This record gives sequence, C-alpha cells and structure tokens, in this order.
Amino acid sequence: MVVLRKLMRLKRMLGMTKKPDISWKQEYGLLAKDKDLPYIKKGWPQFDKPYDPSNSKIPPSFKLYRAPMAPKSQVNRNSDDYSEENLHQLYGKFQFEVKGNFPNQGYTAEMEVFTTAFNLHLVGWLKIRERFMLGHVQGDTFALSYFKKWLEEKHLSTESGKMDWVRLWEFNTGIDVPLQYRHLFCDKDRRKYKNRKIHILSTLEKAQITRLERQSTERRQKEQAFLDENCVRNY
Repeated sequence: MVVLRKLMRLKRMLGMTKKPDISWKQEYGLLAKDKDLPYIKKGWPQFDKPYDPSNSKIPPSFKLYRAPMAPKSQVNRNSDDYSEENLHQLYGKFQFEVKGNFPNQGYTAEMEVFTTAFNLHLVGWLKIRERFMLGHVQGDTFALSYFKKWLEEKHLSTESGKMDWVRLWEFNTGIDVPLQYRHLFCDKDRRKYKNRKIHILSTLEKAQITRLERQSTERRQKEQAFLDENCVRNY
C-alpha cells in the first residue's frame, strides 16, 4: 500500500507539471546555454570600455573610497555668447589614433608629439609605439583646433617617422572644469622581457606563416600554368 500510494503521488505530481510552450520560447533541454554575465574581478564587473591608462587599475579591495560630491560649475554652452575674444574660455576634448611607421621604437615620435601637445598646455595621455599612436587630450578650443590640424596635416618630422592615416573621434566642446586630467603623460611599455619575447615570437610566426602561404600559392599557380601550357596530365 505504501508503494502504491507513493506511485500515485508521483503520477499526480507529473500530471500537474506544465510542459514548456515551445512556440513561445524554444526549449533547449540539456543543451541550454549559460547566461551572459560580465567578468567579475574583485567584485567589479569588467565591461568593454575605451582604453584609458588612468582607469586600468583595479581597486586593491572590495571597498572604494568615494569623495563627497563637489558642486560643479555650470558651463555656458550658448554659442551666441562666445566670440573670438572669449572662445578660449571654452574647454573641450577628443581622442585620436594614428597608424604608421615610427623608428627607434617610437621614442623620437613620442618626444615630438608630447612637446607639441605640452606647448599647447593640453592635458591627457599619449601611447606611442613603433606602429601606432593613441591619445586623449583636453584643453581650450584654440589649442585643440591647432593640435587637430597638426595631426590631420601630418606635421611629423622625417626623423620621427611617417603617418599613414589619422582617425579622430569623441569630439566634445563645453566640458566642465576642473578637467579629468591635471597633466600630460605618456603610457610607457612596462611589460617584462618574457612577455615582450612571447609577443615578438608570435608576430614572427604569423609573418612566417603568411610568407609560406604566399609561396605555396605561387607554386601552385606556376604548376597549373605549366600543365595548361604543355597539355600534361598530373593524374
């Protein structure tokens, strides 16, 4: 009787269970996908954000100090109130990316770009390597316009390298003061030698694979041209 009672109870519970409506939501069964969750590092979700060396560090603990709210200065963004005499009081920012070839591991180009931006009293960060440049600069509108024109017209000396193309984005005028950055700095490559060596070896391997694939393609084309020209069978 006990076994029969448990069996009847099991059947009754199975009958009360609703079947999934496949027409409304697909039922994957055991092949259900996991939920898309962000990567958590020390309690902080890591989302895809633009590269910024000042925000790359993770807090050492789960607690983060938050300074008290400071009153923000209201910036006048009405274009009719500005002229050539007071336009320098308006601050802005933008980011840039440059592709090219900069010898000496980009040190000479880094010095020239840093000197140009520093003389214009711009603040932000610069990241210059042998093949590319990245940067985020902030300052008054006159200085930003001059630096933007300097990049677009590629006024880089021959000793520092050659700019192939320039991309500018995230233009914003009329930002609040004080600015996000207080000074201009360069993001140096502080990786250990073993990490640099791994990166160099992987780059050389990719270049070698590309060269071998190109040679094999040329060899196949020559063989096919020889067979077509001499009407020879290879089977």
